[in-house]
Amino acid sequence: MEHWDKVFDEMPASFEDRIVSTLASLEEKPKIRRFRMPGGLIAAALAVVILGGTAWAIDLFGLKSITVSDPYATPEAVGDVIALQGVPESAEFRANAQWMDYLTASDVVSRSAADGSIIGESYALYSVYTAEMAEQLENIASAYGLKLHTSRQDFYSESELCSLAGVSPFISNCAAISGYVYEDGSFQGDGTNVDGRFYEYQIGRYRKGSFSEVTLNIGNAGDYDEWIYTTASGVDVQLSMGPDRCVLLADLPGSFVAVNLLGGTSGNSMFMPDPITKADLEAFADMFDFSSLS
Repeated sequence: MEHWDKVFDEMPASFEDRIVSTLASLEEKPKIRRFRMPGGLIAAALAVVILGGTAWAIDLFGLKSITVSDPYATPEAVGDVIALQGVPESAEFRANAQWMDYLTASDVVSRSAADGSIIGESYALYSVYTAEMAEQLENIASAYGLKLHTSRQDFYSESELCSLAGVSPFISNCAAISGYVYEDGSFQGDGTNVDGRFYEYQIGRYRKGSFSEVTLNIGNAGDYDEWIYTTASGVDVQLSMGPDRCVLLADLPGSFVAVNLLGGTSGNSMFMPDPITKADLEAFADMFDFSSLS
């Protein structure tokens, strides 16, 4: 199972189970619900300016500029890690970077293995295992004017996601999606879209003003081809295409959104073995309309 990183302790049902279920449902005639909303966007972390009230223009800053320390690095698991909430100078990104520095210095991996207790239910949503860590998290969030999450609820369908997050349908060709929604409408999920081929991905929406502890190991940030793409709904997004994954990032007025596509130019043996082309990635981006996630 592919994780954003080792930040979240629970993930929804495996892609393998959902792929089998989806294939079974498509044996005779695909029953894919299609949605198209005006406006739109696809995924989190750039500088954004509103143009004409209908589209957001973003500047390419690249994955290298949002890398953070990796407290979970091991000799077997190396690579650049990016924060998925916030542009480089935002409060959300800086808080995440400072928290990752702290976790790295405090050896969070050893602490989590040795200390089985969680200090308070809300801290279970973060990598907090001691009162000292809880205090540090509170201090960082306060310093950047951010709120901590207090609860989350699972979802197992697109309709459940939209209902819990309080948003309109925003995914075309969605065959399956499941994950969890936080109390403020932030969410994270695993999805499958089908349009000629299967697209397996992870998607996260992170509301501004809240601190979402979320990172992603992307391998070597220098291996990515990056460009700005204007989606079919008229919104600019940053696309980063790597050997075994692609990352789509966008900065909406009220939230950051990130999509981790589990396939790249060399394919991904576990999820999307066929190589992804630039045209494939742009077609995938066109499946989303994120204006309702602002």
